[in-house]
Amino acid sequence: MIGKGRNLAEAREVIVINVRGQQVLRLDLYLKDNLAWRSRNKIQRLIRDGYVTVNGKPGKASQLIRMGDVIEIRLSLGTGVPDYQEQSLDIIYEDPWLVALNKAPGMLVHPVGKHVYDTVINYLHHRYKDQMAPHGPTHPKLCHRIDRDTTGVLLVGKDRYVHLQVQGQLERRQVSKQYYALAQGIVDPQLESIDRPIREGDDLESALEGPQLKPSKTLIEVKNHFRFEGKEYTWLYAKPVTGRQNQIRVHLASIGHPLIGDDRYSGDSPPANFPQRFLLHARMFRFYHPRLKTEVEVRADLPPDLLELVEELKDGYKI
Repeated sequence: MIGKGRNLAEAREVIVINVRGQQVLRLDLYLKDNLAWRSRNKIQRLIRDGYVTVNGKPGKASQLIRMGDVIEIRLSLGTGVPDYQEQSLDIIYEDPWLVALNKAPGMLVHPVGKHVYDTVINYLHHRYKDQMAPHGPTHPKLCHRIDRDTTGVLLVGKDRYVHLQVQGQLERRQVSKQYYALAQGIVDPQLESIDRPIREGDDLESALEGPQLKPSKTLIEVKNHFRFEGKEYTWLYAKPVTGRQNQIRVHLASIGHPLIGDDRYSGDSPPANFPQRFLLHARMFRFYHPRLKTEVEVRADLPPDLLELVEELKDGYKI
């Protein structure tokens, strides 16, 4: 089992595996099953080059792994980790205590399961690893999370106090947020809000039904309607009043207008000339800065592919 109880805001410079189960396997075969990002040959090279220990001692590819063993894999550029470069992050706001990014599409915000590289938190830890804060090294921590396909504002604390304070504001619904969204069909321009209890679910039906529904409200502002290549779309602003998981996606799908490309919640597959993901962008966050003692508003530009699509839709046919 990898990383149980791990702080997801940590970079994975070392992966620790506590071996569970009764099956006895060679070390290289065991790691191949648990590290999907490496082939057996590359795993054997990791072991040979001394990057792997078992119970604190250098591992051997052929040694047998048993329940209770502790395996550590040390990660570095020599293990195939990407060469993290600062230009991989779009920094839109930064002060000594906080940094805000415009997250790119397709990027996870933190390591999950066997996906240990090329996440926002990896890049952040690389960016700050040699910098010193007044009271020690900077350890960036995510104030919140956004989906792999969602783009836009992501707030990250560089200072423990600021991280906890901003995270608390998010939990208490004291942060104002606004998203761009491209929904299927013609959303009623008179629609001002969607107020419907939801819960975490793997599909639309399970997100709208069950005993653990929580009150949820999203404010809606319809901006434009488009007809393009025989299909209709609505470009809108969505402002979540509550902060449920996938709230905007579920709420729009609940009124029959899912995000284009959001197949989890009944959205159609994007046309070939569209970005191949659901189209949701965190446009603006406004929060109270606990160190500066003032409100801070951060805005994120649309990613190039979404901006190009919007311009193309405008050139199609505006309803």
